[in-house]
Amino acid sequence: MPFLVVRNTVIGKLFFNAVATPESVKNILCQCYHDTSAVTDELVQMILQPGLDPGAVDVFLEFICYSGGPLPEDLLPMVKCPVLVAWGEKDPWEPVELGRAYGSFDAVEDFVVLPNVGHCPQDEAPELVNPLVESFVKLHS
Repeated sequence: MPFLVVRNTVIGKLFFNAVATPESVKNILCQCYHDTSAVTDELVQMILQPGLDPGAVDVFLEFICYSGGPLPEDLLPMVKCPVLVAWGEKDPWEPVELGRAYGSFDAVEDFVVLPNVGHCPQDEAPELVNPLVESFVKLHS
């Protein structure tokens, strides 16, 4: 119910305007990145820029009010190709145990815990993620 109030009233637009600032984006990123030195002004702008496009408020509100639709555990049984899951060990929002549970699905060929990495490993530690992806793709090409 509280999400409906945010999504369907002016409160949501006010909330979006409050967080769609460089300072707020940087604060949020510093919460989810274990290595906060990876939160650069360039990254903040890359995240913030699409939020200035028309329709961004609606997309943002749908994202934060997500209350339906398929979850990974709903979709993984349907996947017909090998899956690599890489998870940040220091993810403050999605614990490693949640990721490990995905490893029980047939499609998940490999589950890798990335040490000292937070919620956005592809941005925070591309030096760890990119070689994993490259070798996984090479293995399955």
